[in-house]
Amino acid sequence: MWRTSKYNRIEEMHVFRSGQSGYVPIGLLIFEGGSSRRIGRFAYSSDYLAAEGRRPLDPIGLPLGTKWRPAAPGEVHLAFHDAGPDGWGKGILSQVFPELELGMPEFLALGGLSRTGDLAFGSTPEAPERWTPRADAASGLVQSEDVLEEVLIAAENYEGGEASADQLAQLFIHSSDIGGARPKARIRVSDKEWIAKFSTWDDRFDNPRAEAVCLDFAEAAGLRVPDRELRVVSGRSVLLISRFDRSSDGARLSYLSAGTLLSEPAHGYATSKTYSDIASAARRIGVQDPEREMFRRLLVNAYLRNTDDHLRNHAFIHDGAGWRLSPVFDVVPHPSGTKHVCAPAPGISRECNPSIAFASYAKFGLSTAEATSILVEIHEATSRIPDFFDARGVSRRDREMLLACFGLLPRPITS
Repeated sequence: MWRTSKYNRIEEMHVFRSGQSGYVPIGLLIFEGGSSRRIGRFAYSSDYLAAEGRRPLDPIGLPLGTKWRPAAPGEVHLAFHDAGPDGWGKGILSQVFPELELGMPEFLALGGLSRTGDLAFGSTPEAPERWTPRADAASGLVQSEDVLEEVLIAAENYEGGEASADQLAQLFIHSSDIGGARPKARIRVSDKEWIAKFSTWDDRFDNPRAEAVCLDFAEAAGLRVPDRELRVVSGRSVLLISRFDRSSDGARLSYLSAGTLLSEPAHGYATSKTYSDIASAARRIGVQDPEREMFRRLLVNAYLRNTDDHLRNHAFIHDGAGWRLSPVFDVVPHPSGTKHVCAPAPGISRECNPSIAFASYAKFGLSTAEATSILVEIHEATSRIPDFFDARGVSRRDREMLLACFGLLPRPITS
């Protein structure tokens, strides 16, 4: 049984990490106080600290050690936010359990084993489990194949305020522990795990098709991107993104956002941190040559006018051998966007302008020749955009709108 207060708030939860032989208990989270925002504390277990292969949850914010670490000012430490839902999932949970007051401890406890990364939570150190304060919440549903159309319709009805109890149950299973603000779901198709990304009623263009094009372009421009498939379900476009927090054999991989590594609050996206700060944090945890990668991402985002480049849209994966930057994700043009969330580097404007972005190359420790080489690759990728539009079936109207979004790259510097 979960330990809860008289107000049905979670007071204690055991933290697990997935390993080769299953989930291993690694520590304990406790929550104190009776107000709506409580004080959370975490400590690693002595058994985990003595175990071979032990690793910190967050090498900067939660290093290994025996002492209790407070989460102030939030209820849970930032590394746990990366394992929990964001706007879309939180909204679903709030509607499924309107009788509960939900904070991050409850949001984490209500999630399942399909959550982002390799963490899980439970009421005892024996095994992780999903908190189900009402037995009818999931209506006996389980994560299964062939539910893409059902979940798509459930998501659309939820957005319209008309989701049935069964549709909320579907979303509770497939969407309630997922990050981000847009409608999406975790599904299995052909024995593989995917994130299904849907359109929303106020999209200015076919968002799934546009994102597919942007990922195609990013790949052509030299960035690592996840495998993806574009499908039409009930007449609507759906983009399937292969989960990059899972190995080829399905093992769960550790996941940390740049926001967590840079100790930025999980609420709100505004920040004084920069792309070069992300590169510095990456180098600090052992990522090899992150400066070139972050400079390339900056140029691609500036060209595409992806101004949703906040710190939780950059992430790191630990594959057992060490930390590395994740593939790029959530890359979509924003027609009304004029500024990056993260500036290129300290002292450089946040204006979403490819020329300003390129001029920051020295801040990343790159030579003129190195920066120009990256710029040339991105220039070459732009010539393939019409082919990407054709391959993804982008309408003429959307092509015109997207092309109007894309920026003008500077000319490569020649000696």
